[in-house]
Amino acid sequence: MDVHALNVRMLFFLCLVTSCVSFLVPGHPTPNMTLAPPDKDAALSYLVQEVFDLRVLLQSQEREIQALKSQQALVDINNQTGFQAVKTWLENLENSVQFLTTTQQNHEIRDEETNRTIFLELDQLNSELSELRSTTNKTIMKIYKELQSEITNLTAKEYGDAQRIEGLIIAEHKATGIEIAALKARLQHLNDTLIGILKPTGIRLTGGDANSGRVEIRFLGDWGTVCDDDFGVEEARVVCRMLGKSTTNAQAFSGSNFGQGTGTIVYDDLGCTGSEPDLFKCPHAELGHHNCAHTEDAGILW
Repeated sequence: MDVHALNVRMLFFLCLVTSCVSFLVPGHPTPNMTLAPPDKDAALSYLVQEVFDLRVLLQSQEREIQALKSQQALVDINNQTGFQAVKTWLENLENSVQFLTTTQQNHEIRDEETNRTIFLELDQLNSELSELRSTTNKTIMKIYKELQSEITNLTAKEYGDAQRIEGLIIAEHKATGIEIAALKARLQHLNDTLIGILKPTGIRLTGGDANSGRVEIRFLGDWGTVCDDDFGVEEARVVCRMLGKSTTNAQAFSGSNFGQGTGTIVYDDLGCTGSEPDLFKCPHAELGHHNCAHTEDAGILW
């Protein structure tokens, strides 16, 4: 209910009170009106009820006004709170942007300082390197000049002594070379002589038939045998070649297959390829040196 309606009700109430008063208070009636005796209790009861209703209406109106004021205050508070939140968010955003800007500037400053430091260090290193090169070159030139000075300061006598000593060394070297050449020649002669003496001078087959037998070697005037260690087809072919026989079907035998020989075991640990003209040309242990017995005498079949 609004204020206008309340005013109407109040005006109606005043009119009603005036009418009731005219009934309650003695006065002069109009000429054409016949007045009944007024009912005072009924009028008073009506007035009391009307006052009570007005009081209830007034209280209700006050509550509505209070509620409207509360709603308005709540709206104001909400509006103020939302505005404050937006304001706070904007301030935080502004602070973040400012922090990022400051951080970027600090990074740029640090990067610039780092680059400046690196450039300064490089310049310093280049300066030190140039100074070191200069110092080194000066030292080398100084040493070179000192050496030249020392060489120049050699006396003629020292130079002559040096030449004389060099001549003696050359002469001694020549004499030594001649002696060495002579010794080599004598050694070669002795080696040839020794080989001629030690080299086996004959080969034969015994203990078998015309096509086979135990291999025997004439060594220092006596007949000896060959150990079967590493004695195979290749060695048998070389023996056939020494005997002037065909090497196509050459076979090797071990374990004194054709009986045990006597005398020196001449060859041991032979390593022929099969193409050598003589067992002496094959790799072998020193002549007469072995770790065999005549139970290991080798033989062949051709």
